[in-house]
Amino acid sequence: MGQPPLESTTRISATPDEVWAAVSDVKAMPRRSPELVGMWLFGKPKAGRRGINLNRRKGFVWPTTSRIVQWKPPANDNGSGAFRFHVWPTNVDWSYEIEPDEGGTRLTERRTALPNPSPSVRWAARFALGGADAHDSELCDGMDRTLAAIKSEVEAPLTSH
Repeated sequence: MGQPPLESTTRISATPDEVWAAVSDVKAMPRRSPELVGMWLFGKPKAGRRGINLNRRKGFVWPTTSRIVQWKPPANDNGSGAFRFHVWPTNVDWSYEIEPDEGGTRLTERRTALPNPSPSVRWAARFALGGADAHDSELCDGMDRTLAAIKSEVEAPLTSH
């Protein structure tokens, strides 16, 4: 009845710190992610910080709540960084992981598996989102588009010189 984990990766021609600056800018995420309308945190981003998210798919809009469970800038770990947050009611983690990669940076977005969704999540997936499998396909496409937007934003200063 659950859904498998999802993942998308891209390589960005920029330093891990430059990629982190984009990824950690949570206010910019709605313009990058096709499903996210807004992400509002109660204070500055850090581990433990809670927030409210608003999502949309076609005419269906729904809120979620989240808590940042990992906030690790790459400067704190030899160029590797991570931003991970737990989302309710789906009870999954979404994350962005940054790793140095041959003069650039590898950025991965992940959603953990959804092993046992609640009745309300199953109802929403079936009737409002076109089914869990169809929604996961859209989420994968959205992850690719989100990473492409981050890549474009981070690399744009390099191409304007």
